[in-house]
Amino acid sequence: MGEHIVFIVLLILTGIASVTDLRERLIYDRVVLAGAAFAVVFRLWYRVEPWWDYLLTGFGVLFVLATIGALTGTTAIGGGDIKLFAMIGLCVGWEKFFAIFLISHVLAALVAIPMKLFSQKADWKSTLPMAPFIFTGTLVTYGLYLF
Repeated sequence: MGEHIVFIVLLILTGIASVTDLRERLIYDRVVLAGAAFAVVFRLWYRVEPWWDYLLTGFGVLFVLATIGALTGTTAIGGGDIKLFAMIGLCVGWEKFFAIFLISHVLAALVAIPMKLFSQKADWKSTLPMAPFIFTGTLVTYGLYLF
């Protein structure tokens, strides 16, 4: 039951982030901070893995993606996406995080590559809001977790 609660909260938060990312190209810190606070409190009470798995996943993801963002000038990944992924890692641990990360990036590639190849408006430097793909990756991972 505990993992269902985690995924439902994540789906709500990534859904909110998706709407704001599509409308304003922003992911609000209050959404990410609410998810991080939930993760810390909830994982103190209920956890499948040791507590440090969640903590190391969240901070490891933050460090690695922030480093990539700094080295690429944030053209590869935006700051809101970095914080959203770190919050997800803090909530679910490394195994489920890896599934969410992989699925969201594969889905984004399946949309971005044809769009950039066949659209007159899109070029190779144009960006794509990532939060809807993160939401979808979370939803698919939750579905895989259920079955």
